[in-house]
Amino acid sequence: MKCPTLLLLAGLTAGFAAHASEPAVTDSDATGSFAGVTVAIDPATGRLRAPTASEQAALRNAASRMRTDTSMSIAKPGPKTRAEAERTMRRHPDGRVSMQVSEDMMSNVIATQQADGSIVITHGDHAPATEGAAHE
Repeated sequence: MKCPTLLLLAGLTAGFAAHASEPAVTDSDATGSFAGVTVAIDPATGRLRAPTASEQAALRNAASRMRTDTSMSIAKPGPKTRAEAERTMRRHPDGRVSMQVSEDMMSNVIATQQADGSIVITHGDHAPATEGAAHE
């Protein structure tokens, strides 16, 4: 074998070994967020559920620490106030407008599947006003 092939194989072997030796997550509740969607896994049933307020706060704190803990991190903390958020507004040549948003500008949407199979969508901490709020 040639030297580059051996180096590649050695690197892959070391990477797999490091990945295999990572400790398993031991949290009683596994909570994660992707693309603005936050869910928790109920340890008793193993099913997805909405995270509690304390789980959301812990996840928010952990995400904030991850952004700022390492000096090599390219992630920057988001704006703290609406005024800071408005200063990040950019108008792009193609007409798009983008800006980072502060925490008070974010909102939660929760979709819950009912026993009859219908989906009830709630915004924030508010329950739907009527049964007519169910979406299928």
